Amino acid sequence: MKRVLLFLALLLPVTLSAEDLRVAHIFSDHMVLQRESTVPVWGWGDPGKTVTVTPSWYGAAPVTAKVAKDGTWRVNVDTGEAGGPYVLTVKSGKESLHFVDVMLGEVWICAGQSNMEMPVSGFGFQEVAGARDAIIKAATYAGKVRIIDIKTPRCQEPIDDIEAAWKRASAASCAGTSAVGWFFATALADNLDVPVGIIVNPWGGSRIEAWMTNEAIDAAGITAEERAAIDAVEEKLDRWPETPELIWNGRMAPIAGYGARGFIWYQGCSNIGQECYDKLQTSMVKLWRDSWGRGDMPFIFALLAPYDHGNAEGRWRAHFLEVQLRSLKTIPNSFAVSTETLGNEVTVHPAQKKEVGDMMALRALQSVYGQNLGFDIELPELKTVDYLEDGRVKVTLTHVWSNLQSISHRKIVGFELAGEDRVFHLADAEVDFDGGTIYVQCADVPKPVAVRYSFRNWMGANLEKTPGIPIPPFRTDDWSW
Repeated sequence: MKRVLLFLALLLPVTLSAEDLRVAHIFSDHMVLQRESTVPVWGWGDPGKTVTVTPSWYGAAPVTAKVAKDGTWRVNVDTGEAGGPYVLTVKSGKESLHFVDVMLGEVWICAGQSNMEMPVSGFGFQEVAGARDAIIKAATYAGKVRIIDIKTPRCQEPIDDIEAAWKRASAASCAGTSAVGWFFATALADNLDVPVGIIVNPWGGSRIEAWMTNEAIDAAGITAEERAAIDAVEEKLDRWPETPELIWNGRMAPIAGYGARGFIWYQGCSNIGQECYDKLQTSMVKLWRDSWGRGDMPFIFALLAPYDHGNAEGRWRAHFLEVQLRSLKTIPNSFAVSTETLGNEVTVHPAQKKEVGDMMALRALQSVYGQNLGFDIELPELKTVDYLEDGRVKVTLTHVWSNLQSISHRKIVGFELAGEDRVFHLADAEVDFDGGTIYVQCADVPKPVAVRYSFRNWMGANLEKTPGIPIPPFRTDDWSW
């Protein structure tokens, strides 16, 4: 007996030094892998050993890799047409891992702050419109929608793995996940008729800097004063991440490269007033795309919805939207979604999350998947403005053609006019019967020289183009906001 114990004792150090075969937690049962692509699969094992990854879908050959000295391994797996369920097997020596109910389909990464984080079941005292119906019907998407929610706490240094697992669509997984992400995923699944996986990864209140490395911030082209302002932000452990890298390290770096189609992003409230936000957003997207190895991954983002921000007549939200929109010119393959008619004066979390998810899905269907939607989805911009002799202002916009909503909202809310004194007054506005021309007038401004639309924190603005695409704020002046 003593000889047996001595033999086991001699083996013990060897056993402890060997790395058990494992894969990153982003790979689990019920996962969705990006269809018709080559996707990486990675993990850890015993250095020097061979790892073989075998997919069960038709036409996919096993792939092998040697475990590196640091215990890591990585292979690239070819995927095929959308479908499933399949099995993915990972073997090394006598060790074997089997992942079941694997689907091939479309994968999107959902990030941002609380308006992306807000679950279908809502926040306290704040509901999501249509939540009950969505939760009741969620199980019907079990074969098509899969979710992984990442909840890693803030990390000072990059980590190599997350603690999360993919889940099939169900009442519970629907209720607890991002409402914007859920409605986006179900809209894609319905229209593309393929499985859709969403990597849900937002953090309420977070600043954009927390989603980036310091190197990416330095590469954004901001001024020394703007960088100093970023460095001056104090991190508070009882709040959300506000300083560089704290979310990137734990929620993006560990999953970087996972096969995905693109990103949807709803963030900005915590950065209102930051004039260099567009530069930061541009650099953040480049960091993400570089880390995924795809420089053209679609990036769809939401503009901030109206909310009083403590002063409904303040104009800092509208100006921040101008900054957000500037990034469309510096981020290739990026698209903005307007939420201008979906806000709520008393809460920063409007209930209309389905509308946001649907509009993001419409943008993806047209601009990513090449579908013909049958209408112009592009966001209108100011085209022409004519100051008429009778004091009216004639406004025309781009990307509208007889489709400004004029019957349900004959009286348009949200316009202002100013004269030479630069004092803006609320104005009456009406869409002409041609459905493309707006006439604006105000008795207090007989000789207007400037017009603004929805250029306050909250106005109850209601101008849309059919079918339900809100017109974002615009103005003719370049005066201080």
